[in-house]
Amino acid sequence: MQPDLPDLKITDLEVEQLSAKSLSDISMVNLYQLPLGFSRKQLLSIMLNQIVVFGLTLIISLPLTLLMITKTSYASDDPRLINLFIKIVLGISLGITLCWNTYMWWKTKPLKELAKLQNEVNKYNQVIMAVEIMDRLAAVGNLEVNLINRNDVIKALGVTRESLICGLQTERILRENQDFIMRRYELFASMENNLSALINFDVKNQATEYGKLLNEALEIGMSVQKEVQNFSRVSARNNIHIK
Repeated sequence: MQPDLPDLKITDLEVEQLSAKSLSDISMVNLYQLPLGFSRKQLLSIMLNQIVVFGLTLIISLPLTLLMITKTSYASDDPRLINLFIKIVLGISLGITLCWNTYMWWKTKPLKELAKLQNEVNKYNQVIMAVEIMDRLAAVGNLEVNLINRNDVIKALGVTRESLICGLQTERILRENQDFIMRRYELFASMENNLSALINFDVKNQATEYGKLLNEALEIGMSVQKEVQNFSRVSARNNIHIK
């Protein structure tokens, strides 16, 4: 790996420190907050999660149901007792599952924007991995390298990194403080400058591999800017309603 790449990566530890949330908390958002365009893979994860939750509630409801039916007047071989047992087990399990899903939906709702930023961080780290692979190919002579394009990509990734960090900091400020804080305007200004710097990069050969990576870095920066603007507007409306 070239010496300029490791420092560009945004590690899981950095995300946790900047957001004050663990990655496990952030990942829960994808299981309980459904976006409009969720993927087939995410749908499968949600279904598996619900199966596991329902299975655990069955384990909890079985002893409770056994305790309840022992106080009934039905004989142990009475078919009505079996029907009652099944109804009670399913009723308790469905009730617990519904309460759990409601609780988790409420708990993860404030983290929806953070999950979107985490997704952009993952895309950003994937671009860095792509640069690393291209560097390796170039080192063994399997790729013609345009050093100017590569330098532009590294600069753009550095700017994108700053935008992502500003986005994570801004999301945390707005999440932890529902009133308007002057600090967030400094972060917004920094992100605006970063986005302008990305847009002004001169990609002379956009058909090259490095040119494509530079475009990806620009798209990530614009996505971060859009997400921050969205959840800052939501925060502003919430503050108006509270006042």
